[in-house]
Amino acid sequence: MSAILLLFYAVFLSQIFLISIYFPMKIRSRILYVIKNYPPKEYPKLYPKPYDFYAEKAAKSGLSTYRNINLFIAAIGLGILVWALASGYSPHPLGGDEIFVMLYLLLQVAPILYAEIRTFKLYWGMREANVGGSRKAELNPRNLFDFISPAFVALAVLLYAGFIVFYLYDKGFTAPWEWEVYVTIAGITGMNLLFAGMIAKHLVGKKLNPHQAHKDRLRQIETIVKIGIFASIAASVFLILTSLVDKYELEVFDPVLTSLYFQIITFFGLGLEFRTVKVETVDFSVYKEDKPVIPT
Repeated sequence: MSAILLLFYAVFLSQIFLISIYFPMKIRSRILYVIKNYPPKEYPKLYPKPYDFYAEKAAKSGLSTYRNINLFIAAIGLGILVWALASGYSPHPLGGDEIFVMLYLLLQVAPILYAEIRTFKLYWGMREANVGGSRKAELNPRNLFDFISPAFVALAVLLYAGFIVFYLYDKGFTAPWEWEVYVTIAGITGMNLLFAGMIAKHLVGKKLNPHQAHKDRLRQIETIVKIGIFASIAASVFLILTSLVDKYELEVFDPVLTSLYFQIITFFGLGLEFRTVKVETVDFSVYKEDKPVIPT
């Protein structure tokens, strides 16, 4: 049990650092880089009202509130670990303790989700401000395999099908199914359909940011496609592992597997976005004020 405890503490500590310290600080540094290098006065299209005010305020405060909230959440996580050590906690042999990992994760991702929601609102403000503005059509059709290897797509499909077959075989094809079987199958299928819809929307739909340069949009599409496919692969692997854990009565590892799964999802989500869409390479010239055309 001591080895299992050590593994649990190490994995949970990694979750605290990765989701409440490392990635939030990366998000903060990217936002501050943009505001300081591309201010509202010189790049007005990047800051539709009231975001011009928010940008100036954020530049002065250094996004201190966002940083402090995430550090406070990290402190809560460390407090949980200290309490667990002091009380002699150990994961229950029959499982169920993964719920606490998930509840803490919800607290961790709240500031990140808030930042993402603000970003979508920013894009919406850009679209409203750009009503009647110039639009450029992109004539080249985009194909899924322009952005990801067919091997990864095939792997995602095979793992999804493999999990369904394995799960139903384990539950019994002819035995009466309980409600959890239908919920599990519907959940994994619905999640994959959500990923597919998200990818399709970015491949054939209109861009959220009306000013975004073509090369930057291609990088964004690549990121979305890879996140969707890799998340599907990770979900199938996670469900197969948890099914094996339940089958062989190793539920004591459920909290570790749950924490590792969400860390992998975060790493291949935000991490992939930061590596693919580097803020230093984004074309910000499209956000400058249009120069008036002087008739000749």
